[in-house]
Formats: sequence, C-alpha cells, structure tokens
Amino acid sequence: MNTPVVLDHESTCLRGNPLGDPHHRRIEVHLPPGYDGVRRYPVIYWLPGFGARPSLAHPALAFGTSVADRLHQAMTDGRVPPALLVVPDCTTAYGGSQYLDSAASGRYAGYLAEVVAEVDRRFATRPQPAWRAIGGKSSGGYGALVAGMTSPLFGAVIACSPDAGFEHSYLPLLPATLDTIRAAGGVDALLARRDSGPHDGPFMVAMSIIAMGMCYADRPGTTPADALPCDPVTGLFRDRVWRRWLTHDPVRMLAAHTAPLTRLGLLHLGVGERDEYGMHWGARALHAALDTHHVPHVYQEHAGGHHGIEHVFTDALAHLWQTWRHRQEPENDTCAA
Repeated sequence: MNTPVVLDHESTCLRGNPLGDPHHRRIEVHLPPGYDGVRRYPVIYWLPGFGARPSLAHPALAFGTSVADRLHQAMTDGRVPPALLVVPDCTTAYGGSQYLDSAASGRYAGYLAEVVAEVDRRFATRPQPAWRAIGGKSSGGYGALVAGMTSPLFGAVIACSPDAGFEHSYLPLLPATLDTIRAAGGVDALLARRDSGPHDGPFMVAMSIIAMGMCYADRPGTTPADALPCDPVTGLFRDRVWRRWLTHDPVRMLAAHTAPLTRLGLLHLGVGERDEYGMHWGARALHAALDTHHVPHVYQEHAGGHHGIEHVFTDALAHLWQTWRHRQEPENDTCAA
C-alpha cells in the first residue's frame, strides 16, 4: 500500500466559518514513485464527492484496490504522469462545500488556495499553474470545473460525473427529498440523524440537496430550510432561490468564463452513460455548450453509472500525461540543496 503523508493544516479562511466547522484540516498527500525531495514534480489536486471521506487511501468498495494505489501503480507503469496527488478536506457540517466561497457555509475556494500554497511550501513541486491539475468526481468534479473557471492556480481540469445542468441533477431529487424530510419530522429532525443514522440512500439524497442549498446561499445566517428551492412543508416552489442555484450551474456559468477554460492545457469531462442522478444529461449539456463556445475539451461517456467507477480516473489522468509529457521541462527542475 502507498502510505500517504498527512499534514495538519491550520486555515485562515475557515477560521470562524458560519457553520462552526473546524479550521484545522488534514491534507492527504500521496508521493509519486521515486520522490526524493530534490526533483520537482507536478501536482494533481483531487476533490472527493459529497459525503465522501477526504481520502484516496482506502478502497471505495470491498472489491479492488484504493484509488491511490491504482494511480501509484499507473505512475510506475508510465500510464499516468508521476505527480503528487493531494486530497484536501473541504467537508462541512452538512456533508460538502462544493469547494465554493459561500456566505452560509464558509470560504472553501479560498481554502483550496491555502492548500496549494502549503503543498508548494512543504514539497518539491513545480509551482506553476501549467504543472498543477485539479480533478474530482461528482461534487468534486463540479469543484474542479468551477476552479478552472474562476481560479488562476490550475492549468488542467478533470471533471468526472460533475454536477451540471441542475435541472437534470437536482430538480428530479426534490420530491423524494421532501418525502424524506416529512418522514423525519422536518429539516431539523433530519439533520439530527447526522450522528445517529440511519445514513441510508434517502437520507444521503436529502442531505445532498440541503447541503447544495447552503453552498449556493448568498446570505449569512441562511437556514437549511430557507436554502431549499421549495418550501419543505408545503412544497411551494421558490423561484428566487432556484434562480440563485442556477447562477452556480457550470452550463450557465460557461458564457462568462470561456477565456479561462480555453487557456487550460486540458479540460477533461467524463460521465457514465446511465448515471443514477441524471449527471449524464448535465454533462451532455455542458459538452454541447463547450462546443458552442469553442472551448477545447475531451469528452467521454463510459459504461456504468455514478458509483463504483473509480477505474475511469486512470483513463482521465492518461490524457493529462499526454499534455504534460510533451511540455518543455523547466530549466530548474530540482530543489536547491
């Protein structure tokens, strides 16, 4: 097993965040084969999906190996680029941050920038955006897309099954979410199950919708019930809230952010052709919008759905290897002794 280095990082951005979440966070760093602290390496930042453990060191299922071990072997075999693989912890009290700066949840885009600075300070990295990639699956893929649109820190984006086309990925989940909230006895009663459980499928779906509302909220002090796009008691739809959600939809964000995406060395968009949450239709819409705006990208649909698809990460990183291996090496490729 490839044992990661785990950093304890004290965040300035997350200190005093609205949800009272910890500002001390772990950063999991997997070193590439042969890392000696002298030769400089590129860095891949990998963002976990909603509710996922902020780690790649353990198998997602009872079958197969961990993502970290799979990618370490692929680096050894020369199928993906030798690089540091960094997993930040951007979880919140509601399960996920969408890696955004949110008035209701906290400054997680700012925290990502802190993580990049800390990794560059502690390890032998190539500290230029051209040698820095960001990727993830589901909410992590969403976070990678938004970072590619809004942050100058990253020169490549890998988005696997990202949240996009919100009418496809979120609206169909609302009736079941309302049923789950009603059965629990209200939003607060459902939230009380975070520690006790059961953490079954309906609970996780409802929590994801609640978390999205908090991530997309634009006002401090927004409550989880008020952040939903419909009233959790009556079901009455809230157009103003939904319009605010849509301002964070990558399909709708694209028109204002084509220039940063066009400058990327790689934009990889992938999705399962039968995603259980309709992510394939959101990805198809984003793919079409990228074509309309003439943004170069790689688009792939693979057999499978939303879960148990960790094997596709290796294929996605193989495209990154094609981008990096033909780039001119920096003159100073080692750290000073």
